[in-house]
Amino acid sequence: MPGLTPSPRGPEPPLPELPLTGLAFEVAPVAMVVADTDGRLLRVNRSFCELLGYEREELVGVSYADITDPDDLHLDEAAMAGLLAEGRGPAVEKRFRHAQGHSVWARVTAAVIRHARGEAEGAAVVVVEDIAEHRRRHAELSRLALHDPLTGVRNRVQLDQDIERALRDRDRTGGVVAVLFVDVDDFKGINDAHGHEAGDMVLILLTSRLREAVRDQDTVARLGGDEFVLVAHLPTAELAEDMRARVEEVCAEPVVLDAEPLRVRISVGLAVVESTGLTPAEALSLADTAMYRVKRRRKRGPATLS
Repeated sequence: MPGLTPSPRGPEPPLPELPLTGLAFEVAPVAMVVADTDGRLLRVNRSFCELLGYEREELVGVSYADITDPDDLHLDEAAMAGLLAEGRGPAVEKRFRHAQGHSVWARVTAAVIRHARGEAEGAAVVVVEDIAEHRRRHAELSRLALHDPLTGVRNRVQLDQDIERALRDRDRTGGVVAVLFVDVDDFKGINDAHGHEAGDMVLILLTSRLREAVRDQDTVARLGGDEFVLVAHLPTAELAEDMRARVEEVCAEPVVLDAEPLRVRISVGLAVVESTGLTPAEALSLADTAMYRVKRRRKRGPATLS
C-alpha cells in the first residue's frame, strides 16, 4: 500500500492544545479530523483511519487535498471559504481516496476550534460521515423511479427525456430519430390461456430480445402493459428501417415456456423524424399511429402453442 507524503512545511510547529483530542475523540464511532486552516491533518481518530484504510502515521501531517478525489477539490475550496468567513463550513458530500485506490463517499462538516474566550485556534474539527450506503439506496430509489419494475428498462418518465435528448441531438448534428412503437398482439389471450406469470415472463423475454436488437446507447422503454418504445438517433432513414427489421426478426422466434414454444406476434410502428421542431409527444404519437396501421393490415389472431 503506497504511503502518503506530508506536505513540505519546514520545521514542524508545536501543535496547539486542542479539545476533542482525548479518549472521546479517539474512540468516537464517527470519523473525525483536526486540521489547520491550510488543510494539513493535525489529528485523526481511529474511525477515520479505518474509513480510508491508512495507518495514523500515514495521515498525520499530509494535506487534506492528498486524500481527496481530484474532481471534488473544488468542493473543499468552497467549504473552506465558508469556514474562514463564518467559523463553520457547509455540509459537503465528497469523495475521499481510499488507500486501496477506490473512492469513499462521505458527508463532511467542519467548524473552527476556539479558545474559551472565543478566539480562533487556527484549526478546525472535521466530522466525516460515511454515506456509501445512503448513496446506494438513493441511487436505487432513483433507478426505480425511472425504470419499469418488471423488465428493468426505462419507464414513461425516462422515455420522454430520452426522446427529447435524441431530438435535440438530431437538431444539432443531423441524421434522423427513429421511434419504434412495439405492441404485443393479443397479449390478453396469452394471460388468459397461460396465466399472468407466464405473461410476465413473455414480457421479460421480449424485453431481452428488444435490447439485443439495438445499440447500447439506444433506448428501450416499457409504457406499461404490452407496449414498448425504442428510440435511436441514427445517421439515415435506411438504418431506421434496418432497426425495425431487426426488432421484428428477433421477436419472431417462439418464446419457450415450461418447455413449450409459444409463438408471440408483435406489431411495430416506425416514425422517422427528419425535420426539426417536433416534441417528444408528437414523435411518439407518430410511431403509435404507424403501429395501429400495421395492426389493421395484419390478420389478428391469438398466440398459439406450436
